[in-house]
Amino acid sequence: MENSDNFPIHFGVPQGSVLSPLLYLIFTADIPTRNETDIATFADDTPIMASKENPQTASLSLQTHLNQLEAWLSNRRIKVNEPRSAQFTFTNRKTDCPVVTINGTQLPVKNEVKYLGLILDQKLTWRQHITAKKAQINLKLRQINWLIGRKSKLTIENKLLLYKAIIKPIWS
Repeated sequence: MENSDNFPIHFGVPQGSVLSPLLYLIFTADIPTRNETDIATFADDTPIMASKENPQTASLSLQTHLNQLEAWLSNRRIKVNEPRSAQFTFTNRKTDCPVVTINGTQLPVKNEVKYLGLILDQKLTWRQHITAKKAQINLKLRQINWLIGRKSKLTIENKLLLYKAIIKPIWS
């Protein structure tokens, strides 16, 4: 067994450590919040949401929060993954929200977004999400058809167990 040289960690948390999630939570516990916006962190995903009737007001609230967040991130030497960042609007209207920026970079406006395994579209129709889940289920069914198909010698109980372990988690 060999050990590498020790290096001091000045910022951040050690990747892969059992303590990493807890240390990350402590490190980011004072992330700026505002009354006009909601922040919903999950691990290192951090959506910021503004719910307003007027698209200009919503964008202004978001931009104000993003400006505060920029200073906070800079202070902690946390880098934003700009290519994965986007602006997204839930609406039935045909109007667009004014764009927002972070670190001087305009966030691209997207028509659908994937968050925590859900594919969300502007009108919340779930069409893309359902289509993607159906495709996933069909692929898995083709892969295990030899086990759960009509010619399989498995008992119905074992087939049901495979269904609950492999197929059901995809759609639930």
